[in-house]
Parts: sequence; C-alpha cells; structure tokens
Amino acid sequence: DEARAYTKECELPIIGCCCPACGDLSLQRQRTKRLLMELEREHPGVKQSMLKALGNVAPRHLLDTRLNPPADLRVRPKPDAEIRLNPPTLARVAQVRIPDGAVENGEVKDPGAVTAALVELWKVGRFANRQVHLGLGNQRVVVREINLPWLSDKELRESLPFQVQEFVPIPIDDAVLDYHIIEELEQDGRRMVRLLLVAAQKAVVAGIVQAVEAAKLVPVGLDIVPFALVRSIGTVDGLGLADDKGTEEAVLDIGSDITSICVHTHGLPRFVRMMASGGHDITEAITRAVAVSADEAERLKRGESGEGADIRKQADEIVAARLSSFVDDVRSSLDFYAAQANGGQIARLVVTGGGSKLAGLMEMLIEQLPFEVAAGRAFQRVTPELDLVPEAMAAAEPLLAVAVGLAIPGDAA
Repeated sequence: DEARAYTKECELPIIGCCCPACGDLSLQRQRTKRLLMELEREHPGVKQSMLKALGNVAPRHLLDTRLNPPADLRVRPKPDAEIRLNPPTLARVAQVRIPDGAVENGEVKDPGAVTAALVELWKVGRFANRQVHLGLGNQRVVVREINLPWLSDKELRESLPFQVQEFVPIPIDDAVLDYHIIEELEQDGRRMVRLLLVAAQKAVVAGIVQAVEAAKLVPVGLDIVPFALVRSIGTVDGLGLADDKGTEEAVLDIGSDITSICVHTHGLPRFVRMMASGGHDITEAITRAVAVSADEAERLKRGESGEGADIRKQADEIVAARLSSFVDDVRSSLDFYAAQANGGQIARLVVTGGGSKLAGLMEMLIEQLPFEVAAGRAFQRVTPELDLVPEAMAAAEPLLAVAVGLAIPGDAA
C-alpha cells in the first residue's frame, strides 16, 4: 500500500516488463509462444520432443567450439572436376574371408571375428595408413525424402532431431542423423527445403566402430554405401545423359546379403532403397534344392561346377527363377520412384557388386527396363596401379566399387 501511494503521489510511470500479465503481444515471450503453437500444429508432439531433448543434453549438441570444431575444420567434398584432373591412385587391394555369421545383412554380429579379419587384411595388404572411412549399408539405415521449413544450414542441423521424429521409425535418442539438401521450394507461400534424411541406429554404427577400433584402426568418416557408390560409378558430371531422355541415373549394387538402389541427379542423391537380398540367397536356394555344400552351390551358381548335367540344369533353373524375381523387385523400386518423383526421369541404370557378375542378369535387366543399362566402372575416377592382368582387373572392379567410393573425398559424417 505504501509503495502504491508513493507511486501515485510522485506520478511515477508504469513500465512494462516481460511478464505475460503486461499483455504486450510484441514482446519476445509472446512471439516465442506463438511460434511454438504454430510448430505444434504443423508437427504434433514437437513440444514434447523439445522438452525431452532439453533433459538429455550432450556436449555435441552445444555451440562451444572447444567441444565441437567450427565448420571450416570439417571435411568438405572435393569438386568432381578436381578428382578428374587429379585422380587418386589405387595402389593396393586385398581381400580376406570373414567367418560365416560374423556379418549378417550388412550388420556386425561378431565384432571379435570382424576385428581379426581386419588385422589379417592389413597384414595381407601391407597397408601403411591406419585411417579408414567406414561404409554403412543395411535395412537398419533409413533414408527418406522430406520437406521442412527453410532454415540456415546451422539452424537446420541443430533443430533436425526435433523436426524429423515422425519420419523416422527409430527413437531419435537411438539414432544418428544426417541429411543431403536436394532443393529449395515454395509451398503454400512458405519457403521450404526438400532434403534426403538419413538415420541409422546408433547400435549398428557402434558395432562397426568397435570392431574397427579394436583392430587399431582410426575411423575418420562414416558414409552410407549408396552415396559412396554414386561417387565411384555414378555419372556425377552429367556427361552422356541426354536431357530429352532424363537426367537421372540409378546405381544398383548387388552384394551378398544386401542390394542397394540409389537414384541421383549429377551426384545429388534423390532416392535410396536397401533390399535384404543378394547373391547369397541364390546360393542358399541351390544348397537346399540339390543337397550340396555351400561352396559347391556357389560354384554351381557361377557355372563353374563339375557336378553332373542334371544337377547343373536344376541349379541353372533356380538361378534363372531367382534372377527373374530379383529383376522384378528392382523394376518395382524404380517404378515407385518414378511415380512419386516430381518430373524425374531415369535415363540409365549402372550395375555393380559381386552379384552383378551372375550370368544372365544384365541381359534380363536390359530386356525388362525401359532405359539404358550399363556395367559400373569403379576405376573411372582412380588411377589403378595394381599388379594384375587385365582379366583379373576386370573381375575385381565390381567388387571394389564401394571401397573406391569411400576413398574418394566426400561429405564426412
């Protein structure tokens, strides 16, 4: 009462503050409240995600440069023109067998066995450098094309966990997130950005890193396999892609357990799909059907077996049936992309991986797909200096496409 009386007697003015009681809608508090309400309408649950994130702060979330290096210290992609003028040299290659079950569907199941294989690989290959770039490629990697409100790169990266929960079937706290910007656009009068969101389970990444570090190797980068393949065998400069037939190219990598498809435009990924199928499926089908060992089934698959004519004929029929089903899956994936792409048109499919060498596969793809199909050339952006005869070089090229792509400079995760 005394304060009120004194204020009235001295005719002191009332000064507004940031208290909601003042009711000034121009204040930052009110503006922030309206922003949060708008975000909640567009992305239900975002307020709860933000509150949860505030209770789970890690040093990497902060802007302190003592904890996180500034952007200019991070690895940047090297322009493709520079790669063409100064191609890396492929000096050494080596391959060792990993025990059955150590890696399943692209995921490390036995880190100790993988570590032992890496130690042997470095010994056999006589590699001096112990820094490695890691490739991740399995169905526990999620790649989605999404639209988000435009933000600066820094703001987008910081807010990404709050905005993408609805698009990722992985708890955000258990995921490693990254993205590739495709384009900017306007949607309902708002400035938006279309991006390719990449999410991987932390446990999957940790399994690879654990095996690598136990072999006394130093991980310096992590990428997903389809992006590495675009760098090694993709037509990233657009040469040879006629605009009237489309400017997009699909890269197909057929591995033992996992097949990946990546559609890109001049090196910029637009669509990724991982399929849990590969050459090993055919080997297993032959093993079950004709009751032979896995090694013999592998030889039958490649047409190199000395078994009788009846067994070889049965194996050939299994291979043909499996390849036909596989090509249908590839075509369905590309049809799905074409149906949802905004005017995108695929002009070429480039094929690589160990499974690409199966007899009859390329012919099936050429017959069933309405665009050019070609074998990937992993050595086109490197200078091979390997002591191998031309036949051995040609046989090794599709097997090395992923390794070459990881070695070519690109975005580091």
